[in-house]
Order: sequence, then structure tokens, then C-alpha cells
Amino acid sequence: MFDSNIIILLTKVSIKNFALIDSLEIDFLSGFSTITGDTGSGKSILLNALSLIIGKRADHNLLKNDKLKCIIEAEFNLSNYNLNKIFKQNDLDYFQHSILRREVLPNGKSRSFVNDTPVNLDIMRSIGEKLIDIHTQNQSLILSNDQFFFSLIDSLSEQQNIVNNFSHNLILFKELNNELEKLNRLNVSLQNDYDYNDFLLNELSSAELCIDEQNNLEENLKALKNSEEILNSLHQIDNLIQNDSNCIENQIRNLNFILSNISKYSNKYSDIKNRVESILIELDDIKLELRDSSSEFNNNPLKSEEMESRLNLIYSLQKKHSVNSVSDLLDVQNNLQKKLDDNDSIGIDIENLKNEILIKESLLKELSKKISISRKKILPNLKIEIESILSTLGMENSSFIFNLKKSENYNKYGNDLIEVLFSANKGIDFSPIFKVVSGGELSRILLSIKSILSDHLNLPTMIFDEIDTGISGEMSNAMANLMLKMSKKMQIISITHLPQIAAKGEHHFNVYKYEKLGTTNTKIKKLNNDERVEEIAKMLSGDQISSSALTHAKELLN
Repeated sequence: MFDSNIIILLTKVSIKNFALIDSLEIDFLSGFSTITGDTGSGKSILLNALSLIIGKRADHNLLKNDKLKCIIEAEFNLSNYNLNKIFKQNDLDYFQHSILRREVLPNGKSRSFVNDTPVNLDIMRSIGEKLIDIHTQNQSLILSNDQFFFSLIDSLSEQQNIVNNFSHNLILFKELNNELEKLNRLNVSLQNDYDYNDFLLNELSSAELCIDEQNNLEENLKALKNSEEILNSLHQIDNLIQNDSNCIENQIRNLNFILSNISKYSNKYSDIKNRVESILIELDDIKLELRDSSSEFNNNPLKSEEMESRLNLIYSLQKKHSVNSVSDLLDVQNNLQKKLDDNDSIGIDIENLKNEILIKESLLKELSKKISISRKKILPNLKIEIESILSTLGMENSSFIFNLKKSENYNKYGNDLIEVLFSANKGIDFSPIFKVVSGGELSRILLSIKSILSDHLNLPTMIFDEIDTGISGEMSNAMANLMLKMSKKMQIISITHLPQIAAKGEHHFNVYKYEKLGTTNTKIKKLNNDERVEEIAKMLSGDQISSSALTHAKELLN
């Protein structure tokens, strides 16, 4: 239930270079404030300025001086209203006294700020709409919006948390279905490619590729094709090293013998002798390696034709897969194996996801059923309460029918559709409310609904723009009493042309025009008691204020 001590408070509005306004500041108080003024004095200018604060599109034609920028600021006392979350979501500093500002530049562009931090218009709107609720006679569209009535009904049945839980799970449900759709598409693609990928994998696997194989084959084949030249050269080398009487090996051994004779005389010769012996050891290794190399040409198990065949296979596979090395082919082989493995596992993933979706769908079904039951319980009381309030506002014959219908698909409010039918008088057929209500009826219906909501919700500052148009003095008195009652739980500001409503205000502001240096300007002032008497008397009798009008004005104020 709503805590009546919680009040959102618009504390100050500052406007510069806007329409007929050079500069003005208004300090607002809690409770019920009324704003009056002559026709054309600029009452709507204040409303238009506040509309910019809650995200309305800006127009450079609104500038009083088209060479200067327009600045509109609204200050709010949020100490008793929990808006920390939305500030945090948008990475904004939260203060109990916060300022929203719009600037309109001469080029038509606008800038928005929350506590001096630049924000885009969507963020400005999302915050502004939680602080100010502007009502005019041109709001018939709101009655065609299911969201409006679901918010009303769910607030009265105190199940907003359940609806929010449903909405959150519906988002998850849709995400799961989107993921399932992606997996199904991937599965179809994998199935289509499965046989071909399996063939490619078998082809690569049967090739039994080794990472250094290509380089070794190319080198061996090159040597094999030039074996005659290589063998002749190896034979010549063998003769030079060991077979000739004057061969290298004999020469080095003779050198080693001579050094042995003199090494005993000096360490220097001994060191040289050791180095020569190292040469002999290295020479033995060279002879052995050359002998092995020579034998390879006679004992190589892979002949030239076999090597070429093997290389051609490798080259063919590289061309098929558009790669340049055996290492790349092995990567292709691993990737093919992974695709086939994924093809096996994706079926399991799809089944798991289907199970998750079934669980989530079961939860949504349970929550939506609970939501619908609560709505059906509250609707009879809502009908009685709205009709009761409207009867005090001169619509005693008005009647509502609320029809809840099941939707084939879930929406963020459950799986209900709502149809609101209205009849203004007995004997008149019921029709969808947004099609049949007049401007005056709409104002009173919305006021009744907001009055009911104010007992259950922490509502923003509410501004009514001449919603009393077209109603009698008696009805206006009832409307004023209703707004005064609502103002005990929230801040109400009413722009009015009726003295009965103006007199009910706890605070009274007057908008007026004056000329200065040939230019028309608009100002607003807070009236004291004597000024209120005069203003209300003027509203009763016109510019020529009579004594009876003054007396009547005092009676209204008392």
C-alpha cells in the first residue's frame, strides 16, 4: 500500500528566453497549487516549458531571442522518493535535490542535462516522466493503451512485483527461443555438410600426414634425381680424404705425429696437437656420414616414383583446401573433426535448450494465470470506485465494462487483453472508451483514475491543464475537492480558468503579460491573500470587479 508521507516535489522552475519569457523563476510548494491568468497571458507557455523537461522535442521557433539559447531548469526534492536505481542504470549522480535542464540552441539543436551530466533525450524522458505527469484534454490515446489499464489494475491488486517477474522471465523465454532458432539453423547447416565433411576428414586421415614430411620428401627426391652427380662427387671426396697415398687423412696424421714429438717441449705445441686430434675425430665423422649418404641411394625404400606419388597427394590436398603446408592441412583435419563432433553435440544442446524453454514456459503459464485471477478479482471493485467518483463529477449515469480476454501470445503484462467499454448515459450502447469519450469526460475519467491510483502508488507531480473546460460550477467544485484530496498524498498543480478550482488551491499563482521597450513579456507571481481575492473576483465578473464578486471570492476562499 502507498505511504502517504511520500511526496515527489517540484520545488523550482527556471525559464530563460522561451516564447514570451525573458527570464522567470517559480518556487513551488507541496500540496495543491493553482495557476490562473487571462486568455493569451501565457499559461500554456509554462506547460510547454515543463514538457521539454520530460523529453518533448524542441523547436528553435520557441526562442524569444533567436540569437540566444533557451534554458529551462526544474529542481526536484527526491528525498522521499526512491529513484536511485534509474540514476544508477544511466550512470548518473543521484542527489536528493536534483536538477533537470534542457537547452535549446539558436540552430534548433537541444541538449539535456541531469545534475549537470549530459544525457540523451531518451534518458531525460525516462527520468522526467517519473517526476512530472502532465494531463491535458487531448489524451484520448491513453485510453486505447492496454498498458495504461494494466498498470492501473495491477497497482490496485498490488501485484506489480509478480508482473515484473513475469516480464523478466518473458524476456529470458524469448532469448532462449532465439538461441534455439540459431542452433536449429546451425544444425541444418551442419547436417547438410556432414557427409562431405566426413569424406574430407577420411581423406586427410587416411593420408597419415606428418608435419615435416613434405620438406623431407622434396629434399630426398631432389637428391635422388641427381644421384649420379652426387655419387661421383662422393667418390672423389672419399679419394681425397682417405684412399689416395697423399690423402688428407694421411697428411693430418703425419702432422699429428710431428707435433707429438715437440709437444713435450711446450704447452703451445701440445695444445695445437690436441686441436689436430680433434680434426681427425671430426674427419672420421665426416667419412661415416658420407658413407651413409652414399648407401641411401642404394637402400632408400621409397624410390623416385613413390616419392613423387606421395608429394602429388600432398600437393593435391593442399590445393583442395587452399593451404600451403602440411601443418595447415593438419589444422584443416582438426577443424573438420571438430565440426563433426559439434554435429554430434549440437543435438544434445538443442534438447537441453528445449527442456529449459519448457520449464520457462511452465513458469510463465503459472505466473500469467495468477496475474489474470488477481485482475478478475479487482475489476468489479474498480468499476464501482470509478463510477462512484464520476458520479460526484456530474457523470452519475456513466458506466464501465471491463472485459479480460486471453491472448494467443504472451505480452509483458501476461497473456491477457483488456477491452474497456463505456457508456455516458443510460440507454446508450457501450463502446470502446477511447472512441466515445468527449474532452470533458476524458478529463474527469483520468482524474478519477489518478485519484484511485494515488491511494496505492507513489505518483509523480501531476499537472492538469484546464481539465475543467466545459464543466459547470458545481462539478468544478467537486473536481477541486478531489484534487485537493489527492494533494495530501502528492503534489498537484492545476492550470484553470474556473474560480471554484482556483480558490481551492493552497497556493495560487497568476500568469500575466506586460510590455517593456515595445516587447511583450510573460511573468508569473505567487499571490497573497488580498491578491487572490482580487484575481478570483476578476474571474467571476471580468475586468470590472463588482463588490458582489469580491464578496463571492472571499466566500470561495473561506
